[in-house]
Amino acid sequence: MAQAAYDYSDAQVKRRRPRQQPERKAALRVEQGGKRRLTPLQAAMRCAVQLVSLGLLVGFAVALIWSEAQIVELSGEIRTAKAELVSQQSQYDYYTTTLDSQNSITRVEDVASQLGLVKVDESQITYIRLHSDSALVRRESTVEQWTGILQAGVLSLMGSAANAGN
Repeated sequence: MAQAAYDYSDAQVKRRRPRQQPERKAALRVEQGGKRRLTPLQAAMRCAVQLVSLGLLVGFAVALIWSEAQIVELSGEIRTAKAELVSQQSQYDYYTTTLDSQNSITRVEDVASQLGLVKVDESQITYIRLHSDSALVRRESTVEQWTGILQAGVLSLMGSAANAGN
């Protein structure tokens, strides 16, 4: 006996649900009142407030865009300045290294020997002992000499004027 592909004897019959009816809308009534009408002055004021608000928003947007543009421009300048600083520091390091090599003690000694210079010998140093009453006096400059002469003249005039008054 051939077997059926499906056995309908055990199948449950699905019951259809009745379709739901849309709810009836309540009857609307129109009453007087609601939104009140604006006077022309109030309408003009509302329009003015909206225009001012719109102007402020546009102004803030423009200010924001302008500040962002400034930030981008200054960031570019900062990058350029940093690159220049790195370049200058590299050049400074090169010059410092070159100067240090030119001023090294071995280099100075080499140049001194080429010029025929020699180190000071201890036998070349002569010490001088002065007595307590001996002193070295530095020569006065021409300006100091003239001021000394003028000072002595003024003091002698003041001394003679004081003697004449007595």
